[in-house]
Amino acid sequence: MIHLSRYSLILLGVLTMSYFLPTGYWKIFGSEEGSTMLFYSPLKKQFVYRDYLGSHQFHYRDEEGNDYSRAAFEDLLPFLYYKTMEKKGLLPLTIEGQSFDKATIKKGRQGVEIKSRHLPGHYPQIPLYPLFNQDPDQAMLPFPDDVFRFTERGMEFINADFNRIDEELSKRFTHALMMKGFSFPATVLGGKTTNLKPFDAGYFVRDSEGAVFHIMRVKNEPKIIRTPIPPETDIRALVISENRRKEFYGLAITAENRVYLISYDHYKLIELPADQYDAQNMDFKLLISPLHRTVTCFNDRQVFGTVTDGAYSAMKSYQRSLPETITPATDFIGRMLFPFQLTLTNEFRGQAAPQLHWNGWLALISIGLSLVGYLVYVRGIKKRKKRSWPAICLLLLTGVYGLICLVALPDDT
Repeated sequence: MIHLSRYSLILLGVLTMSYFLPTGYWKIFGSEEGSTMLFYSPLKKQFVYRDYLGSHQFHYRDEEGNDYSRAAFEDLLPFLYYKTMEKKGLLPLTIEGQSFDKATIKKGRQGVEIKSRHLPGHYPQIPLYPLFNQDPDQAMLPFPDDVFRFTERGMEFINADFNRIDEELSKRFTHALMMKGFSFPATVLGGKTTNLKPFDAGYFVRDSEGAVFHIMRVKNEPKIIRTPIPPETDIRALVISENRRKEFYGLAITAENRVYLISYDHYKLIELPADQYDAQNMDFKLLISPLHRTVTCFNDRQVFGTVTDGAYSAMKSYQRSLPETITPATDFIGRMLFPFQLTLTNEFRGQAAPQLHWNGWLALISIGLSLVGYLVYVRGIKKRKKRSWPAICLLLLTGVYGLICLVALPDDT
């Protein structure tokens, strides 16, 4: 029992140190993670980017490596920084033979960002949603008193004030869905759960057979549209974005990581050029300007960008690696000291995600030094000649973490 208790404490100590020691090291000797923001300049006809190097340091460059000041960089992106252009008295401006004033630029802009940690399955979610009541006679979009959820047999509304199921409203919507051929249960749902938007576009819901339905609530009555989106598209996520431009309802992401716009034109799907996109570990961004559309997808290592024309035909692509903010020496020492590291967070998950990260062949150096240190400790300090094979096995697996635990919890029995 004594040995069992000791090694239980050692195991707990190893796990604790594998989190705190590397975290403390990188806090002291590391630096902030770098990032890159990629844009397309309609003036330069090429991509430009802003690198963040940590400690409030920025680099502004184009794809050819030319450096710019912050002001000069903003001048290359007149549709993005149109308010600055207005203050400088540079509006209206002429690009590609077209004149753009403030109103035209503002009307032609839109942006949609999809963070991986906000996608279904990447964060804990309570499947209760507000379905806004669209009333043309009301100027405001009031928040409803009830929420809905999908069950195995229907669409169920729950009064949020009294925590009771609204049987009558539930039956109306369930019947309306069944009349349109909806197969319960729902598998994917997308909608914007806030009334801070110009109007409400309802929800897009994929049923158990792959068909996609557009669900709205108009004057407290169901309005259900079975869209012509092919069931074989295998949609895994729906992101809705209400915008006064009314070009598209939102975006659909498939199991094959293809990204489509769901257009207002009879729900036609428009595929976006995002071949490098991986919804599991990448974020996605679509920036629309009066002239071009820019698609970017990025993770903690690389950023990919493609610019298209107004019809979403690819014109030019560019990619680059994110800037390194840690010196090679700091990185080498950190990987050599700690054979592995326990992390509890993941930037692509909105919840705790414990993971062990092995530091590759450099970990063998730490393990070797730990074995030498242990033999010196046992032979030179404790004056023992007998080897402890369980201790040696522990060191082979845990390196410096095991060494600290063995010294802190000596076996003197």
